[in-house]
Order: sequence, then structure tokens, then C-alpha cells
Amino acid sequence: MEPEIQYIFLVDLLDVALSSIEFLTFREKSLLWENLSCADELCSLSREDIGSIIGRKIKSSGWDGKKCLALAERCGLIMERFGIKAVSCRDPGYPAMLSESFDPPYVIYFRGNLGCLEKKCVSIVGTRRICARCAESTRDFASECASNGLTVVSGLAYGVDTFAHKGALSVDGGLTAAVLPGGIDSIAPRGNTALAARILGSGGLLMSEYLPGLQPEAWRFVKRNRIVAALSSVTVVTQAPPGSGALITAGFALDYNRYLMFHSDCFCAEAMETTEKAVRELRMKNTGSAMSKLENSAESYVRDGAPVFSDFSGFLRALECDAGRSGQLELEF
Repeated sequence: MEPEIQYIFLVDLLDVALSSIEFLTFREKSLLWENLSCADELCSLSREDIGSIIGRKIKSSGWDGKKCLALAERCGLIMERFGIKAVSCRDPGYPAMLSESFDPPYVIYFRGNLGCLEKKCVSIVGTRRICARCAESTRDFASECASNGLTVVSGLAYGVDTFAHKGALSVDGGLTAAVLPGGIDSIAPRGNTALAARILGSGGLLMSEYLPGLQPEAWRFVKRNRIVAALSSVTVVTQAPPGSGALITAGFALDYNRYLMFHSDCFCAEAMETTEKAVRELRMKNTGSAMSKLENSAESYVRDGAPVFSDFSGFLRALECDAGRSGQLELEF
């Protein structure tokens, strides 16, 4: 492991530094890489220098080259300590599904088996406030997916994510990948630390676009959702009241021209109680943001044509019936 860690830390320090600059897009980071030879050169640039290379004025006042270099070097030390690896967008091992999306992660930091993303994947997402029925159906559906050779992708959060990962792990040889909203040297939420260890122990994957050492922040949870959607040909929602981050993931799935489906239990009586409570809370806020969340509901996606299924066989039938996009997942059992 030592030679690999040294390669990542020394040879690709420029990539690590570029990946830490949050006011730059994927395209802009790539432009800088093409025009620079090392991290020291990057970190000696002024805001004006960076703007000249990428073709736009940098408004952020947060650029500090010395701090950027120090952060990248600190990242390398954390990677060495925790056995964290990294893959850049130019590496052959970079997940192909991510490379097809717009503004993909410039660098992925990971622990475990990145190769599990080379298998066919299904992303399972939903609310943290999961009801008992949806918890059971999430776990059962994830288990069926894993039994049929799919890698289950989710976000390691409480609720639907937790039951999705556990369902995949309930199968002998089942694989699951967790996309984290912060550095993977510390698990968020802490209560799922043991689950993260089980994922790694079963040949699965923990991954993040954020440098080791960075703590989760609210906006990073939302940004993380685009990766969950991009990694799979199909995203399945098993419970999501209005305002749920899972519906943001659903939107990303459609933006990336992926399949989007809903489990029928998403609309069961227990789940609808949570939905009605969420609707009341949003209406009481009576803000523009709250009203837009009301419009972004599971029901609205179904009205617009998103399929609803009740079990794994129904999931396969829904894929087969979508003639306009048939063959994208190419499942063979």
C-alpha cells in the first residue's frame, strides 16, 4: 500500500489541491491542470491569474494559495494514515457513469472496492424519517437487487439509506457503495460507523468528492446527491415527503437522462402521514422556497410518468416497458 499512497500524495498533489477549490467547476479545474505543472505553481497564482486561465473573473475572496497547498499536504497525510485512495477524472479507473454527467467530481477519494461500481448499479434513496413499512420494503428491494448482481448505491444517512445498505449486505456477496457528504476519514452520521465498517468488510465502497479532513455541511449533502444519481442507470425512491433531499436526487436522475422509479410503498398509509405532516410544515412557513418544495413531490413525478412498482419483478417489468429508453440498464439474469 505504501508505494500507492506515495504516488497519490507526491505525483498527484496538484489534483488534490485542485479538488479542494470549491469555487471552480470541473471544467475550470481541468483547464488549470492543463496549464500548470505542479501544485506549487497553482498555489502561487493570484485570483486574477486563475481568472485569466479559466476565462472568467474570480469573485471569491476566499482564495489563499498557501492555505490551499497546506490543505492538500494535510490531506495526503490523512490519506496515508487511514489508507484512503484517490482517482482523478483522467484515470482509467474513474467510474464511467460519473464521467457522463455534467460537473462530475474532479477527484474521488475512497476506501474499499472501487470496482464494485463497474457492475450494474441501482441508487436507492429516500427520507430519514422512514416508516416501518417503507423500511421493510427498502431492505427487501435492496436485498433482491444485490441477489441479482446489482451494486446498491446510497448515502449512508439514517432512514432509507441505512435500510438500503443493510438490505444489500444481507445477501452473501452483496455489494453496496456509500457516497458521503464529507471526508471519508470520519463517518457521517457517527451512528452508522459500524455499518460503514460492514460495507468495507463485504467488499463494498465508501467514497466522496471531498478531501479527507473536511466535515459535512448542509450544502454538501445536496451536492452529494448528484453523485448518487449519476452512478446508476436507475434511481429508486422508496419514501420521500415534499422537501426531502431524495427528491433533489430524483431531479438529478432525470437531468442525467437516467431512469427514475418509485416503490409503491412510498404512497402507503404510513408514508402518507409523514407526507401530510411535511406539507403542513411547509405551508406554515409560507415562503417561496417552501412553496417550491411542495411542488416537488413524489406524486408530481408519478403524474409526469415515473413508473411505480411493488417488487423486484415489477421493477424489471417497468424497465422493459419503457420502450423509449429500453436497453440502457441491460440487465441479464
